[in-house]
Amino acid sequence: MHATSSSSRVRLPAAFQRLAWSNLVAQSAEQISLAAAPLVAVFALGADARGTGLLQTAQTLPFLLLSIPLGVWADRRSRRTLMALAESVRVVAMLCVLMLLITHALSLPLLAALGFVAATGTVAYNVAAPSLVPSIVSREAYASANARLELARSVAYSAGPALGGLLVGWIGAGW
Repeated sequence: MHATSSSSRVRLPAAFQRLAWSNLVAQSAEQISLAAAPLVAVFALGADARGTGLLQTAQTLPFLLLSIPLGVWADRRSRRTLMALAESVRVVAMLCVLMLLITHALSLPLLAALGFVAATGTVAYNVAAPSLVPSIVSREAYASANARLELARSVAYSAGPALGGLLVGWIGAGW
């Protein structure tokens, strides 16, 4: 009992705090986009049930296909570099969606392809972030640090879809 209460009070270093916030933002962005993309597909692109199903498949397929290969990459290369590259890939994919939307060139296949690319970035980030914990925090702080990362994931998975729906409702599917 004493070990549990003392481990919950472990002070986590600033580097971990940055990782935790980065993780929360990355997880939230992914959940928001997973919720918003089908709404955009339906309202802005006129997608039917088949089209939105294929879009959802494209956005989730990287988790099935790429988790292990990207996990191996994260073990063999710089995790920080992989995370930065992963977030860059996601930003570029989302900017492409925005650019295509503004120019009225967005189509369901392009949205699905860019969703696949963005989800690939998410998978890379998700396999690299937790594996950084041992290099940032002391062994006594592992439980506390992992609990914070898991809390961030849970918050993102709970609030992200609602925020995605609210954003599309507020801004409109065209934006």
